[in-house]
Formats: sequence, structure tokens, C-alpha cells
Amino acid sequence: MKNLKLIAVLGLGFMTIQSCTKQSELCDCTDMATEMMKGDREHNFDGTFQKKYMEEHKAEEAKCKKIYEGKEDKASQEKLRKEMKECSGYGEFKEETIKSMENLKKQMPELSKEIDESIKQIKAE
Repeated sequence: MKNLKLIAVLGLGFMTIQSCTKQSELCDCTDMATEMMKGDREHNFDGTFQKKYMEEHKAEEAKCKKIYEGKEDKASQEKLRKEMKECSGYGEFKEETIKSMENLKKQMPELSKEIDESIKQIKAE
């Protein structure tokens, strides 16, 4: 009987911990974007990783698109950004975004001033 109570208490505690650490869908999307940018960078930004990754994660991509759907206005985007900052993987997302933008700057030197400004804003967050 004592073992049964112990198992029940441990099970309940484990479920509580899991429910507290479960990420939001937005955080899952942020992690997915990070993984995609990182893989793309590791493959020299040739697009092969991104194409394969998106094929393998179509369901997740659809969920992420729904999150961002209809949120083109500045207030909605700021709200999403604020929520993203609370995700555990946001720091890595920022780093990968900056690395991707640095690569974009090499590919499009005519936009380097605008890209530098965007990088500066991201770093300031």
C-alpha cells in the first residue's frame, strides 16, 4: 500500500513538472525556426537543408503559419516578439537570426545598411 501511494505521488509530481515545462506552440515554432536556420547555415545556405526540413515538418509548419496568420500589424508582431522572448530557446534563435542576416548581407551588399540596422536592433533586445 505504501508503494502504491509513493508511485501515485511521484506520478502526480512528474505530471505537474511536465505541465509546467511544456512549451507553447509559439516556442515550438521558434525552436523549429532555429533548427532550420542552423541547419541551413551548416549547409552553407544552399537551401537543401531547408527544403528537406520543411518536407519532414509539414504539419508543424502549418501550425506555425496559423500562429502568424493575420498578424502583420506592428502591435500583433510586437506581442508575438514579447512572447518569443520568454521561450527557453530565444537566445539561440537570436544568434541564428543574426548569422543568417550576416550571410544575407554578403549576398545582397546593396542592402547592407538596412541589414546592419536590423542586426543592431536584434542585438539590443
